[in-house]
This record gives sequence, C-alpha cells and structure tokens, in this order.
Amino acid sequence: MPPTDPLQQDLAPRGSAWFYATLPLRPAPRRRLLLLQSWWRAVRTIPGSVSDPIVAAAKLGWWQAQLQAVDEAAAEHPLLRELQPALREAPGASQLLRQALDTVQPAAPASRDDWDALHAELLRGSGSVARVAMRLAGCLEQTGQHYAAELAAALELVMLLRDVGRDAREDVVRLPRSLLRAHGLDEHDLTALRDTPALRAALREAAGHARQRLRAADALRPQGMGRAGRVPGALGRMGHALLDEIEGADYALMQQRISLPPLRLLWAAWRAGWTR
Repeated sequence: MPPTDPLQQDLAPRGSAWFYATLPLRPAPRRRLLLLQSWWRAVRTIPGSVSDPIVAAAKLGWWQAQLQAVDEAAAEHPLLRELQPALREAPGASQLLRQALDTVQPAAPASRDDWDALHAELLRGSGSVARVAMRLAGCLEQTGQHYAAELAAALELVMLLRDVGRDAREDVVRLPRSLLRAHGLDEHDLTALRDTPALRAALREAAGHARQRLRAADALRPQGMGRAGRVPGALGRMGHALLDEIEGADYALMQQRISLPPLRLLWAAWRAGWTR
C-alpha cells in the first residue's frame, strides 16, 4: 500500500535525535519542526553531494528563490508549500532561513580561522534555523529564541567533532586553523587520517570547547518555556551525552563515528520533559 504522506520519507527518521526531541510537542507543531529540519538537512547536503560547484550554487540559488516565494505564498516545493502558512505567520522567518542558506556555500573555506569566527558562522546558519524552529513551536519571546540559537551553534560544534573522521575522508576540515596550529597540525594531518597524540589532544580541546559552549547556552535558558522548551532541552542533553561517549572513546574519531543509541536519545527527551 503506497504511503499517504508524500513527505514522510523526508522527515526525521525514527530513532534520530530530532525524532525523539520533538515527541513532547503536539502533532501540528511537531510536524512543522520536522519539516523545517528536513529542509535544513536537504540544503546542507548540496555542496557535498554535487561535484560541480556551479551546479551546487544553482541548486542553492533555486532554494533562495523558493524562500523568497514563501513571502508571496507561491512556494513550489512540497515541503515549503506545506510550511509556508506557518512561516508567513512567524515574523521574519523566511528572512532568517535565507540568512542560514547563505552559509551553505560550495566554495566556502574548508575551515575557519578561530573559534569566534566559527561560532559566528554557526549562529548565522543553524542558529537562525533554531530561531525559526522556536517560533514555529510557539515560542515568540526573544530570550527563548536567543537560547535556542546559542544551543544550536554549540550542538553544531559537537556534530563537527563527531563527524571529523567522515569529513576528513571527504577532504573537508572544519576545525579552526588556530586549534590545529596550537597542536602543530594542519589540514593535511586530518585528511591523511593520521591518528596521532597531537590530533587526539586537539580533539580533546575541541570537545572541551564544545562542552563550554553547551553549558553557556544552558545558562541562557529562560524559565517557563513550556512544551517548546523541551525540544532544545532534549537536544542539549543529547549533546552532553554524546560528548561523554566521545570522551569515553578517548577521542578516537578518525576511523569511527560515535552516535547515541535510540534508548539513550529517548531517555534524554523524557528527562527534558521535567525541565521547566
């Protein structure tokens, strides 16, 4: 029997972090957040999945036009067509998504100069998407959106660390150059997949920085966010748990990609339900 929902395959897979983090939401806002995350996941994979930078730029340009069309209720893609009523009711949402899309460039530098530059870029990208997610979940307060944006940027650092080996195999290095220089490394040491004491030390420092950013974001969480606050709360707990697993593996990340099992994700989502 064919699926009745043509977008079902685009939504967060069962067992993924977003699948569990959005469980506390009511069906309508949960679907909106899953659709938003699906859009972000789809556009971010374009530079790595298209070998020709010109073609990748054209695809990203088409998505920019689609976001512009949202403001006119004229989006063509089924995902944005379903999201556009909610996006049009959330002030500035499409502009924030266009800003996030600007950070997805096929010719973007392989790494950033330092942590501050990387953090600023992540705030423009995933941080902007997180602000929209909070608006779609019913959180219109700027304090809640600021918390979600900082948390999203911190979580991106955790994902960057988790994926460092996979990225290196694709000749991509996203760790800051300042971090590599401090440990006597350069991009080639990573793309050559050399698991050395210096690299482990660099990854340990990166994990500590990510943990610091997570804690700083946690401190920004306002009281009384309700159901909308459970989503970033759950994702934050998952980020801390993943860093624990990475530390337990002694930062051996060049040949493996560490992830949390579904039960661990479910536990984090359940515990977030008790957070005010």
